[in-house]
Amino acid sequence: MDWLKGKLFGRQLSHGSENEAPATFDEALNPQPPQADVVQQVQMPPMSEVPPELNVYGASPACGNSAPGGKEMAAAYEISKQLVRERLARENPEDLAILDGIKETDIICVRGTYDHIHLVLEAIHIPFAHVSPEAILHMDLKPDQTVYVNCPSSFPPEAALKLAKFVEGGGLLITTDWALKHVIEVGFPNTVKYSGNATGDEVVSVEIVNKEDDTLKGFLDQEKDAAPVWWLESSSYPIEVLDKHRVKVLVRSDDLKRRYKHDPVIVRFEWGKGTVYHMISHFYLQRSETRTKKQGTSASSYASAQMVSEETVSKFKEYETKTPGLSYGMVQSAATSSEFVSRCVVKQKKKSLLQ
Repeated sequence: MDWLKGKLFGRQLSHGSENEAPATFDEALNPQPPQADVVQQVQMPPMSEVPPELNVYGASPACGNSAPGGKEMAAAYEISKQLVRERLARENPEDLAILDGIKETDIICVRGTYDHIHLVLEAIHIPFAHVSPEAILHMDLKPDQTVYVNCPSSFPPEAALKLAKFVEGGGLLITTDWALKHVIEVGFPNTVKYSGNATGDEVVSVEIVNKEDDTLKGFLDQEKDAAPVWWLESSSYPIEVLDKHRVKVLVRSDDLKRRYKHDPVIVRFEWGKGTVYHMISHFYLQRSETRTKKQGTSASSYASAQMVSEETVSKFKEYETKTPGLSYGMVQSAATSSEFVSRCVVKQKKKSLLQ
């Protein structure tokens, strides 16, 4: 199974950039200078050797070693793992035990064109299967699974419809950005849609409006003078809510509302026995902008503000020494998205254990 996690990540560009996804998170954390005219050759096992439920179709070799967003953001995601784990353990040790018990077959990460959710999962040490959109058509999806769909430039309509049946049976689906048009509009009609007016490359302030969803706890526990911000990559898709009774807006932005007429950042809706989360932009944020003086301070000051142990604060200081540009704002962006991913996984697993 190592070849699946370590090799078949393929080329994933960010909106309007030349960044390429590294093959592993270690490469993201320690990028090497690119070599001209060199393409990494990946030895793929015959498809007959791949377990049917994890069969990968149309996989391409990993290209390049440049880290999306650079070494600082890669380090921010790596160190956020320690903080998220400590917060979960302090709140409910059972949740951390559930997270540690996750298997590759519990999490399906569907490759897209522009997001890098696999790097978040790898950074926080959550095992997963990484598959192509076409592979969804051949998989036996289970209602206790969580499926992440990276922002895609296209998606097989039949796969989107199959994901709708998966959710209807009890599955958890989490999608980003362009999946709004290619997955959500196709499989879950009349819920939300792309507003038709893509964003620029910009950062907006965000506000938590639904505090009852425990997946958002990482966003809620932020200092008032350092409210989290959200990076909208160039050409991100604003979310227009069609069914205001079914769809819950969890996180919104006044900046989005003012510039693009629609304010949702993260939405959730129930579909049959399952749940869908969708967010504008990406989980793997490639940069962070400091809106306040505090967000420009040290990464370890963020750890201290989260009331974690001295041991964790010391580890943050070690990372600061290795990565001088690492800041409060960078770690805040990485930690909040990492915690959201972790809590979604735990929530779905707890739901299946209760059934």
